[in-house]
Amino acid sequence: METITLELQQHSETAMKLQNDQFDLLVDRPVAKGGGGSGLMGGQYMLLGIGGCFCSTFFAAAQSRGFSIEGLLVKVNATISDDLPKRFTDVKLEVSYDRCSDPSSFDKLLKIAEQGCISVNTVKNGLNFSAIAG
Repeated sequence: METITLELQQHSETAMKLQNDQFDLLVDRPVAKGGGGSGLMGGQYMLLGIGGCFCSTFFAAAQSRGFSIEGLLVKVNATISDDLPKRFTDVKLEVSYDRCSDPSSFDKLLKIAEQGCISVNTVKNGLNFSAIAG
């Protein structure tokens, strides 16, 4: 089984930093929520991961079938629970484009991307989670 490991290091009193060879990402809360406002919140990164993974899977499906897409736009909409523990209860992707070489296949590509995306499959099927002292 393949494993992916990310390492976050403390960046400030409220922020964590992911650093690799090409870029840095900061995870923080907005100032209004007690953070420093230096990055997206973790939940926003989670939604970014879902949308980004979906798109890369969508592009791979389109390219492998010889379709071209231009101006792809994905709006990630998430509903946060009113009750505790706070969590996303619904995530919906609204996907549009400026140009598609085969518009009649667009819905089929959406389904293929949904079924092939690791992030979407994880959200739909759940995962085991633990936090341990290391």
